[in-house]
Order: sequence, then C-alpha cells, then structure tokens
Amino acid sequence: MNYRIVRSRLLMSLVCCGSVVVAACGEGAAKPIYLSDMSRCEPANRLSKVSKPDKWRLIPFKTEAVEGIMLGAGSYVDASEVRLPVSLKGWHEIHLGIWNPHLMYDGRAFIKARLSSRPVFQQIDPGASPDSQSTTFIEEVHLCDADLSSETYLAFAKSNGLQPRSAYVAYVKLVPMSPERVEAEQQRRLNGQRKNLVATFDGASIFHFSDCTKMNHLLEWVEKLRDSDVKKVLWAVTYGDRTGFPTSNRNQTYLGEKGLIQPSSLTFGNDYQRGQRQMHEFFRQFGKKGITVQQKVAEHAHQLGMQFDLMYRIGFLGGVGLSEFHNDNYVHKHPEVRQVTHDGRFLEKASLAYPAVQQLVLEQIRESCRMIDADGINLCFVRGPHFLLWETPVREAFEARFGVSSTDVEENDSRIKQVRAEIMTKFMQQVRAELDRLGAERGRPFTLSAWVWPHDQNVWLGKKPLDEGLDVETWIKLGLLDSVICQEGIDRSYMELGKKSGCEFVLFTGYRGEKSMSPSTLLDAHQRGVASFAYWDIDAVQNHPTTWLWLRQTGNMEAQRSFLTNPALLRRQLTPLLMINGIDVKVGLVDAVYSGG
Repeated sequence: MNYRIVRSRLLMSLVCCGSVVVAACGEGAAKPIYLSDMSRCEPANRLSKVSKPDKWRLIPFKTEAVEGIMLGAGSYVDASEVRLPVSLKGWHEIHLGIWNPHLMYDGRAFIKARLSSRPVFQQIDPGASPDSQSTTFIEEVHLCDADLSSETYLAFAKSNGLQPRSAYVAYVKLVPMSPERVEAEQQRRLNGQRKNLVATFDGASIFHFSDCTKMNHLLEWVEKLRDSDVKKVLWAVTYGDRTGFPTSNRNQTYLGEKGLIQPSSLTFGNDYQRGQRQMHEFFRQFGKKGITVQQKVAEHAHQLGMQFDLMYRIGFLGGVGLSEFHNDNYVHKHPEVRQVTHDGRFLEKASLAYPAVQQLVLEQIRESCRMIDADGINLCFVRGPHFLLWETPVREAFEARFGVSSTDVEENDSRIKQVRAEIMTKFMQQVRAELDRLGAERGRPFTLSAWVWPHDQNVWLGKKPLDEGLDVETWIKLGLLDSVICQEGIDRSYMELGKKSGCEFVLFTGYRGEKSMSPSTLLDAHQRGVASFAYWDIDAVQNHPTTWLWLRQTGNMEAQRSFLTNPALLRRQLTPLLMINGIDVKVGLVDAVYSGG
C-alpha cells in the first residue's frame, strides 16, 4: 500500500524504504504514519481533479512535514461518502489534517469521518478559520484511538442538503500506541466509575448545525460520545404542547405534523428557516413510516454503553416561541388554564396549578415512555418559569389552607409560596406514581430527575425555586427523585439530603462567563465534593476539537488539571501550508485570492 510515513518538525532524518518514507524519530518514539494521498479514495468516480457539483476535488498540497493530495468539497458541492483503504495492525491514535480555508469565503467547515467497523460517522466542526490574509493552515484534530487490525478503510463525508458545509481532508495521521498506552485506554473504557457526565440535547438545535435527513445523521450526535466519560444521554422530547414523538393526544402537536411549518421564500437564504424546515421534514418523514426517532437514538446510546433519559420541557406557551408556526396550540384552545398575575392579568401561558395541565404532562410521559426504551425521565424546570402564579386553583388552595380571603394578600406573602409548593409536590408525587406504574408494566423501573437551580438563587425569568413552587428539598426527602441536576451553583442542602435518600447530585456549572463549564470549573466543583456533571446543549460544543479534548474526560481530574496548568494542550494544532494547488503560499496567496475590503 502506497503509504507515506513522513517526519514532523522534530524529525532529524528521513530513511527511504522503497515506496514508504519512514520518519526517524528519537529513540523509542512512535513513528507517525501519514496517509496523504487522497486520490486513493474509493469509489474513484466520486473524485475529480477539477471542481464539479457532485464530486470531491483532489488538491495537491505541501507543508513542511507532509506532502500529498487532499480531498476537498465546497459547501455547494453535493459530495457522497468516499473511503480511504487502510491495512494496519494494532492500536493507533487517529488524527486528521483538515483545511478550513478562509480564502474560500464559504462559511464554516464540517467534516465527517468513521472507521469501517462503525456505521455512524463522527463529526468535526473546527469553528472559525485560523487563516490570515497571507497564511493558510492545516489543522490537526484527534478523531479517536482504535485497534486497526480488523479495519479496512476510513470513510469521509460532508454536510449537504439544507445545511451544506465545506469539508477538506488533507491527510490521516496514525500514531502507534505502546502496550502500556493500549492497556491504559482499555482500562479507561471499562472503568464505569469514571463515567460521570450527562450529555443534554434539546432535540431541535441539531437541525440547525448540519445535514440531518437520514436516521444515521441523527445518530451521529450520539456517536460523538463513544468511548467518552458520558454516562447518560438526556434528550428533550416535549416543548410545552409540542412533541418530538407521534402523539394521539389532540391537545398536543407532533413536530412532523403537516402545516406546522409554513412555507417561506427565505428557506434557502435564512439559516434559521433552513433548520426549522429540516427539522419538520425529518420528523414528518419518519412519522409517516411509524418510526419514533428517539427510540433509534436510545438504541444507539445503549449500544455504546450509555443510559438514555427523556426530558420534558413543561412551559406551555400560547402565543410566542414555537407557537409562531401553529396557532392551534393548547393555550389557545384552552384559555381557561392560563396563568394570572397578582393584579388579574391573563398571560399566554398555561398554569400547572390546573389538573388538566398536570394530566397533559402525565399523558406526555405515558405516551413517550411506552414508545421509547428510556431509562428515566427528567422534568426541566429551568426552561419555563413561571409555572403557576395567582390562578383560581392557587387562590382556592390558599383560602382553604389558611381560612382567609386571597383578595387582599400581598404578592410576596410567604404563605402563597407554601401553597404553590404543596400543589407542585402533589404533582411530582403523581409523576413518580405514574413512572412506577410504567416501570412495573415493562418490568424495569424508570428513574426521575429534575433540572433545577440552588434553593437560594434566582434563574432566568424565575425567582428562587420556592417562589416557583419547586420545593426540591421536600421532593428529595420524600424519595421522589433519583437525581437532581442543579444549574449554576452547588447546593449543599440538596447534596446532603440526597446522600441520605439515594438522590444523586449532578452539577451543570453554567455556560456563560466564569461559571461556564471548563477544566477550571470542573476541578473547583470536584474539590467541593461534586462527582457528576451535566452539560446543557452539548451538541453546540461537542464537535469543536479543542473543547472535546477536555469535555470527553470529565471523569479524569488529573487530565483536567493538566489542561488548566498547561493551556497549550488545548491550543489548535496548526501547520502553515507551503503549497496549495500549485500556488506558493508565501509569495502567491495574497495575489491569488480576493484581497479587497
């Protein structure tokens, strides 16, 4: 096989061995193998030396260390999967040398790669191009570590369809792993105690990032988590009365329902519209086939050794948000369940104080848990506050509880918090009972978690949890919860109560400013006793190569400490191109590309 084994900057000499070039490294160092001739990809009829609308372009390139022919396709090219033959034995680190040329003015890049034994691609989103006007770079990114003994090829693909992205792969770098490294990696994958991250997906954002028209495209978002420290995938399946699963309840609307997304002349020019249309068409396509897409995601997560939970977002909006595309929503059909302010104003939002709204959530849980092989469910309380205010059921409960009229009660009276909490705790008891029935029905229990915030903090539009009726401490004491996912703050009360009742404390440190999830915030929380973490909307960051280096290792605090003490480990690995498609970059790039203001 015509491999090129070439030197890095630290190599001292080159020893020619027939058609193979061996990089002579320092004594005992692994010799990296570069596969840099992408013209060997198959099938050959998907390759071309010139730009064509449906083929990968072969582009000669040269850096100080590597010379070859890269594989490239602009966003406008509808290129199909190609495969690079591989015939090596043993474990190797697998790195890709990718090009993300700013000079193309072609938006963001999005590369897909997989081993022959894995039917689902991994995705790489390198982010903004590192190029300057006079310099363009090859960026080296880690794909995975794997035993290549039974692998026959590496496959590459790009994002097409409504979310087209460019993709340029210059080479594959294979670094043999020592026996000690192999044993350590195998032990790491078997160590269940290291798996401590809950990876959260809202179930909708993915349609805005890349092509998602086939089931395997959806599974790519979970495939990325393979061999990482992720223990659980948490996937949103409801958004108020919108469901990601086909529903028989007339008070709910399936995201694939005909007419949900209105046609727009902006579809092909507006990124948000493209994402919404792709989402709608995806759900519609599989709904027609009787396929519940989250079940396929659950199966893939389980195959990779991860748990799979369903998230329910229980803020029922009546006139904004997702409802902009569909006026026949639950709140419009049932205005009698709207929230009411202290001074009597109606809000276009349903209240959980009404039994009918509580029953709708229970029906969502019942329907989806029978369709999807989930391990548990999560009620998301950080998307939706407020959940109940001064509606009739709240006032009536107040008057029955305290024997006084609610008319003259101050808005911030502490007793109203108590009443709201009692209403919500009874609702949580219903959820727990429903899950227990469903678990008995299938012969395997469901877990219940709540996504909340510390008892003494405000969040979003909400106030403190008790102001919203969320008596998390009581829920833990009553044994209603198996875990609490706490956002932007460590709550010692939740932690200590949870130790007594078997309720796990999971922390999402935050995604803004000093609280954003990072090696620093992970280490700080771990030192304060936190063992498990969650990442909100992990799909927004998991494909970024440098972020994934530390995020995939949340259970390894030694690694997190090394990233913190040596920031260079998380810097982009960039090598300037010397030649590209026959152009001498140092003297010809500026004159060969657009350089106006």
